[in-house]
Amino acid sequence: MRLLLLAVLMCVPALAAASPPGPKLDFLGNWRIAGSQLAPWYKRGDALSPSDVRHLTGARVTFSAHAIAAPVPLACKGPHYELKEVDPDYLFQGSLTNPEAQAKALGYRPKITTLETGCEGLIDFHFIDPDTALFGLNNRLYRMERMKR
Repeated sequence: MRLLLLAVLMCVPALAAASPPGPKLDFLGNWRIAGSQLAPWYKRGDALSPSDVRHLTGARVTFSAHAIAAPVPLACKGPHYELKEVDPDYLFQGSLTNPEAQAKALGYRPKITTLETGCEGLIDFHFIDPDTALFGLNNRLYRMERMKR
C-alpha cells in the first residue's frame, strides 16, 4: 500500500507540469470565416485589399496539432500554439486606437484569450468566446465561428 501511495505522489508533480497555468480553450477543429468589417483603426486612404475579403470570407480554417489548413496567409505547417490571456491594448498587435472602448464594442471582456500560432504570418486569433474569434489582416477584422461537429 505504501508503494502505491508513493508511486501516486511521485506522479503528481509530473501531472502539474503537464498542464501549465493560464487560459484553457479547445480551439482545435474546424472554423469558418463568417465575415469581415473595416478595422477600428482604419483611416480613409489606408490600403485595403478587396481580394482578401473575397478570398477569405466563407473559407474553412482547420486547427490541428501539426498544421493549420486554411487559405494563405493563414495556412501553416508546424505551428507552435500558445494561448495567452491579454488586455485590450494587446489586440490586433496593439493597433486599436482606444483599446478598452473598441474591445468592448467588439464583444470582448477585459481579459481576452489569444491564440498565437508561431507561424510566419504572425496572425493572432482573439477569442470573444469559445466559439467566436477575430483576427486582423490588411485593415480589416475577420470573424471566425466554430463549425458544429
